Amino acid sequence: MNWLIKHVLIFLLITNFFPVKYSYGQNLNELVLFSNVQYEHGNFELAANEYNRALFFGYKFEDRLSLKIANCYFNLNKLELSEQFYDRAYFSTNSDSIKTEAVLGKSFSLILGKKFILALTELMNLDTLSINNQFIKLNFLKGIAYFGLHQDKFAEACFFRCVKGFTDREGKVEIGEDFVRIRKAERRFNPAIAWRLSLILPGSGQVYSGNYMEAANSSLLMAGFAYLTVNIAIEYTFVEALVVASSFFQRYFVGGANMAEKLTLERQNKERNNSFLSIMKILEAADTKNSSNSN
Repeated sequence: MNWLIKHVLIFLLITNFFPVKYSYGQNLNELVLFSNVQYEHGNFELAANEYNRALFFGYKFEDRLSLKIANCYFNLNKLELSEQFYDRAYFSTNSDSIKTEAVLGKSFSLILGKKFILALTELMNLDTLSINNQFIKLNFLKGIAYFGLHQDKFAEACFFRCVKGFTDREGKVEIGEDFVRIRKAERRFNPAIAWRLSLILPGSGQVYSGNYMEAANSSLLMAGFAYLTVNIAIEYTFVEALVVASSFFQRYFVGGANMAEKLTLERQNKERNNSFLSIMKILEAADTKNSSNSN
């Protein structure tokens, strides 16, 4: 009878295993479908958790799921986690399209974390893209990374290539004008010049940067100090006046020059940021027009 019981148990195991396995696979598919709905509704935290569950229990499309999880974390601004899952998607797939999307996604995540050099290192591997929208996204991200590194010549070339990828290329002229404004602003607002001017004449560096209130404060402060120094020299001795003047010079005179340098750099960055926002609007408008034309 033992042999009969053994065969019955094997038969029961075989007949029960396959329906259970099939049902479990169905549950994972349903879990992923549920996660997709949450993702589409912007519930990225819940979607990421459910995608992770499906991945943990062996969902067969690891590359696609890893890419979706990475996108969830990207939208949640959890950049380090997004970078990890973009890497996982890249190394778990044989699909060139998924590899490209993983590199582009990771690079965007690195750019948001101001890791511009690392982002460019990733993007350098994608110079031969044939799909137009990926080509545009590649140059868009490279342009931002170069801009963040103040390598404006390369940034301008990348943004030009973005426009070249659109059917409407009018934005190229406007982008060129924005980069002309950036170069003018860098010449006009030079922090080193502001620093030197303030040492020659207190307040002049602040005037150079366009901060007139700061210039007035600096001038009044130094005028008051000069008056105080002269009075000390008259009342006491020139040496005592010099001792007081040296400490004040170090703290306020040089400090005023440093402030002028800082304010000028802030003004330069403000002009630079304004031009950058203008470039982004131009590219957005070109993208919108290109999409409507293709439809």
